[in-house]
Amino acid sequence: MLKELLHVEQLIDEEDNKKALELLEKISKREGLSIEDKLACTLLESRINLKLVEREKALKKVEKIWPTIRKLENPLLILDYLIIKSNASWTMGEFDKGIKAVEEHLDLIAELQLKIPKNKEKRFKIRKSEFLRHGGILYWYKGDLDTSLEFHKQSLVNGEEVNNKISIADSYNNIGLVYWSKGDFDRSIEYYNRALSIFDDLGIKQKVARILTNLGIAYSQKGDLDKALEYQQRSLEIKRKLSIKRDIAISVINVGVVFQLKGELDHALDYYQKGLQLTEEIDSKPYIALALNNIGNIFDLKGDPNSAIEYFERSLKLYKELGIKEKIALLLVNIGSYCSQKGNFKEAFDNFNQSLVIYEEIGNNLGSSVVLLELVQEALEQNEQELIEEYLNKFQQINKSANIRSIDQRFRLAKALSFKVSDQARIKTKAIVLFEQIIEEEIVDHSLTVKAMVHLSDLLIRELKQTAEIELLKEIKELVQKLQKIAEEQSSNSILAEIYRLEALLALAELDLKETKQLLQKSLVLAEEKGLESIASNIREEQNRLTEQITLWEELQNRKAPLQETLQYVRIEESIKKLQHEETVTSRKLFSLKI
Repeated sequence: MLKELLHVEQLIDEEDNKKALELLEKISKREGLSIEDKLACTLLESRINLKLVEREKALKKVEKIWPTIRKLENPLLILDYLIIKSNASWTMGEFDKGIKAVEEHLDLIAELQLKIPKNKEKRFKIRKSEFLRHGGILYWYKGDLDTSLEFHKQSLVNGEEVNNKISIADSYNNIGLVYWSKGDFDRSIEYYNRALSIFDDLGIKQKVARILTNLGIAYSQKGDLDKALEYQQRSLEIKRKLSIKRDIAISVINVGVVFQLKGELDHALDYYQKGLQLTEEIDSKPYIALALNNIGNIFDLKGDPNSAIEYFERSLKLYKELGIKEKIALLLVNIGSYCSQKGNFKEAFDNFNQSLVIYEEIGNNLGSSVVLLELVQEALEQNEQELIEEYLNKFQQINKSANIRSIDQRFRLAKALSFKVSDQARIKTKAIVLFEQIIEEEIVDHSLTVKAMVHLSDLLIRELKQTAEIELLKEIKELVQKLQKIAEEQSSNSILAEIYRLEALLALAELDLKETKQLLQKSLVLAEEKGLESIASNIREEQNRLTEQITLWEELQNRKAPLQETLQYVRIEESIKKLQHEETVTSRKLFSLKI
């Protein structure tokens, strides 16, 4: 019996849930099973239920048998129960409850380990390793990355002590995830590759595919989108061979994500729609909701917010039915963004604040920081000074407790934006200093660096309009070129199209009409190729305006008019506003991509 149950465990670890269930069903039907054997079968079935996203079914089973398990005082059964509970806690978004349970049971596990017979030590340590991994995942969701890393390293030690390759590889993968969250993508890739090597050697194809997905995400963050696409497509190929529809569906969506990051919006939309069709065929509500959300992203980026909101609301409805709090918070940000674009500021505030409440409830500091930046920007738009101060104070508290680089950058960016709107020159100077700090620092989140560059450009352009200093124009052009380089590396095509327009207007201020026309055409071609119709329409208007005013510009060019005069006719402020809008929309949508 023990040998067969161990075989079921092995099948579960190897992700062969179908075979595991078939064998377990045969075992469960046998007569004369001991109470402990029956409990072990129920616990194994519950583990499979969790892997198949059948959380309620799994929990009902284990709660029913827990009193009997506790009475028997069997260390392995107790630990199996705790593993299932901790696993369910993070998949259901009950992070505080899960962490409390993990911390409370650490002493119990230490006591149980002292009682375990020698012949069961190895099995116990393998289970302990899994329990610690779930603890690490819970702390990861809470944003406590250092504690999460400590749990995963303890998990690794337990796996190494008994030389359990699957346990070791799972720990490597999770350590890679923590380093990814810390913004240390190279170290993250190093640990993912260690995990990949082990799973490859073991021939566990489903886990190989999962690691390839994680590598694809890491390379996306590094800006190496071609490599990211390669890994996501390799993952998809493996999943297609395994013929597991659920995994194929999520990989199809993952490929769409990379195409979106590459600015290939039509390709991305095609993959998201295929992913939606697959998820609907298997009736997987979490993945249906994800596909709907990402389709909404595409419509928003293509300048069709009305279609976007339809998909966001359908996605939100499903996430509410499922009770997945983190995803509900995410969708509320998207819907708040839509309300803001429509000028419905009260509704925008309501959605952003609801999102913040959820992130605070689940202790997700990273999510809270993203929403707080949105709230600060919204309050600045509405000149709500009390709200600005309230949000910044809350932001400061999170920043102090979190100790995460991206949160610190986001907080300083929020402060810089609040300084930027001041009428006092000395306060505006503080904004410039903070923007420059963020730009010069190592990039931990491209959207933050881009935002700092765009807003610094805005301040310098305002100063240029007042002073017409040639040196200041050179500084602006250098900054815009740096911004262009990042946009090109990240394939942020909507931002890139607006940069070309801004560069065209700067060339116009210098009376370089040929360069102006070339850059406007370059912007138009890019926008049309990538399906950015709203931007393309604006560029056509810019071209028409130039054609209508060509006599004026030729006259200014012929007499070599000074910069101070030409700046009066160039609508640079309008261009920088469009760039700010595209930067804001793009950063919001990138945040919402959950792979």
